[in-house]
Amino acid sequence: MPDLFKDIYTYLRYPVLMVPEKPEFPVRTMAGLWLITLSAAILASVADFTLIGLGLIPKPGPSLISSIESKWMLLFGALLYGPVMEELVFRMQLRYFSASLLFLAFICGALLTAITGTKWAYLISPPIFGVLYLLYRFNLAGSLTRKHTFRKKYFPFYFHFTALAFAYFHLGNFSSGIQLLPFGLLYTLPQLTGGLIFGYVRMRYGLIYGIILHCCFNLVPAVLLFAR
Repeated sequence: MPDLFKDIYTYLRYPVLMVPEKPEFPVRTMAGLWLITLSAAILASVADFTLIGLGLIPKPGPSLISSIESKWMLLFGALLYGPVMEELVFRMQLRYFSASLLFLAFICGALLTAITGTKWAYLISPPIFGVLYLLYRFNLAGSLTRKHTFRKKYFPFYFHFTALAFAYFHLGNFSSGIQLLPFGLLYTLPQLTGGLIFGYVRMRYGLIYGIILHCCFNLVPAVLLFAR
């Protein structure tokens, strides 16, 4: 596991585009990744509770997840629907330029929707995607060299941006939601650490392994909530 931890640390310092490869020992590798992700999330949760306990940030209010009455629906959402949908939205597009533009447009719509408290704000996403795609089409698409250079230069920033977006997305777990800003990221540090490692797994081993790790990661809190 030390070698795996070192590889994650090295990659997160400077993420690069790569062709996914199947791990030599899938079960052992996924078990190691699960332990690393869970340990990082626990440390992040301790940091959260410490900041709240010291009064450095306000209490986030009740969790919407804990208010779900159906325990089976909770398990389904945590172990299947949530991991699959979140990996498809936040990580699948990491290797595809056009899909990345679509993701950026989606995030703009989601942010405006959260700020305004309306559903129609998502209508801003299609025109934003159109503008981004036209800029790409007439500036980068015609030259593989320019496209590759651009991706290589800006991918590290984009990779970390998707992890931040994933973390902020989980503010929706709290009843206060967007009102938790500007301290929002401090309440979702476990999701941030998870998002970074899920992104690494998606790039190193492929989307399926990212979904599996995400499901395994959600297993612990889901079981604790189910047993309460």
